[in-house]
Amino acid sequence: MSEPAEQPRFFARPKVRRILSRTVVAVGIVLAVIGVVSGRYGWLFAGIIVVGLGAAMGPGRIRR
Repeated sequence: MSEPAEQPRFFARPKVRRILSRTVVAVGIVLAVIGVVSGRYGWLFAGIIVVGLGAAMGPGRIRR
């Protein structure tokens, strides 16, 4: 008989990945807005990078 399917690791679950990626994107947006409003372009660039990292963490990026 076949073995039962193994549960995916905690961070490999699509729901957990989706929540984490949305949180990281939200933090990046806040950083970008603070950078634009205050004129600190370092914060703006950091926000853009964090948004990109959050988008890359999405559940569609899980490799099996």
